[in-house]
Amino acid sequence: MTKTKIGLMVVASRFESGGERAEELARSAQEMLIKEGYEVQAATKTVWDPADALAEITRIAKEEPDLLLVIHASWVLDSLQYILANNSKCPLVLWAVPYTETFSLACVQHFSSILRQHGLTCNHLYGLPGDKDLQAKLAIYAAAARAYQAVKRARIALLGPRQTWRVASSQDMTSEEWDFTKTFGTTIVHIEMQELLNAAKAQTEEAAAMALAEMRSSGRLIEPLADEERLLQAARVYLGVKQLAAHYGLNAVAAECYPNYIGLTNLPASWLADEGFVLETEGDIGHTTVMLALNEIAPGVTALAEASSYDIAQDSVYLAHGGSSAHSLAEDLSRVHIPQNGKFVGLPFKPSPIVTLAGLCGLAGTYRMTIATGAIASASQKEWDDAGNRFVAKFRPAGGAMAFVKRMLAAGTDHHVLIREGDLTEQLGVFCDLFGLEKVLF
Repeated sequence: MTKTKIGLMVVASRFESGGERAEELARSAQEMLIKEGYEVQAATKTVWDPADALAEITRIAKEEPDLLLVIHASWVLDSLQYILANNSKCPLVLWAVPYTETFSLACVQHFSSILRQHGLTCNHLYGLPGDKDLQAKLAIYAAAARAYQAVKRARIALLGPRQTWRVASSQDMTSEEWDFTKTFGTTIVHIEMQELLNAAKAQTEEAAAMALAEMRSSGRLIEPLADEERLLQAARVYLGVKQLAAHYGLNAVAAECYPNYIGLTNLPASWLADEGFVLETEGDIGHTTVMLALNEIAPGVTALAEASSYDIAQDSVYLAHGGSSAHSLAEDLSRVHIPQNGKFVGLPFKPSPIVTLAGLCGLAGTYRMTIATGAIASASQKEWDDAGNRFVAKFRPAGGAMAFVKRMLAAGTDHHVLIREGDLTEQLGVFCDLFGLEKVLF
């Protein structure tokens, strides 16, 4: 996760009250942002008129900020705000200051209304730079904007795309891929599975052995049941994925799995997850994208699973998967299970007082994000055994297990869900607003 880049400027009108505070607002806001750990591209002067607006936004936009923060020292013409919105090419946060005579808040409200009429969005702040509530709200906007930009700029490999055919449109990719790209901006890169197999085969015995040694020393290979040759093959695939990522400049990979390549990338995915790289093992572009977003929103590792059973007496939903999640998510490393085939990584998700579940599904114009919270309880040995020693998370939804399952089915939530420690509801909500996604909140 990188620092959020924030473009900062103060706008004011010479014909309104409040412009006399502009320079002090700019100075104190910049100091606050730097202190909070943001990378700041600040305007060189107060923006008084269209010439100032054009000059400053052109200069700031070249630095590709994650969001543009515009402090309204006074009421300004919406024609000036339009210049900023039209040229910033990033999420916009309009900041009103608490001085009644300036009509700053009214100005922010006015332009927010205009943006909404045109199908555009922005976020809002109110207060002065030292306001702790303002800083907390800005942190949410910053995380969502960083995720938004990461997704728009991402290159995600579809490893093992379909064979060439068509009905009456694209023949080498689907119309759904085009629709997804138009919404999210993500570039999907088709790579044949054979290219990964070739890259894995080309890895030397020494390189694969060194990779395994690194996994053992870093706690990512604890008492596996698989023999050394199977583990070396997993290491070759791990190195092959890294080679392809470097060659194509990839941010993430969604790999073909069932039925021809089941388990080929699961153990490598677990190892890569703890290095911050997303290798999704079921060819799921949508959830690969949301994993990238979650990795930008907050530090940590994301797990992929699906609701596999629920227990009313335990008030729990068991979220399970064949197994590809990071070793670091295990309740105890001694409970990480790599079976004899060397393909899967089973583990019980460590207990957590609050986690966020996220799921993306839909078609162009109707994408929707399911967002739920709850706790992860410790899974007993019997519960883990009953899950086949695969990945399992004993999820206790905030509203109860039965209500959660009913809500998922009623809302049309797809079977894949992502699990992430912490309550990221607000950040994901802003992320959805930036992309125009429907939110299904539990």
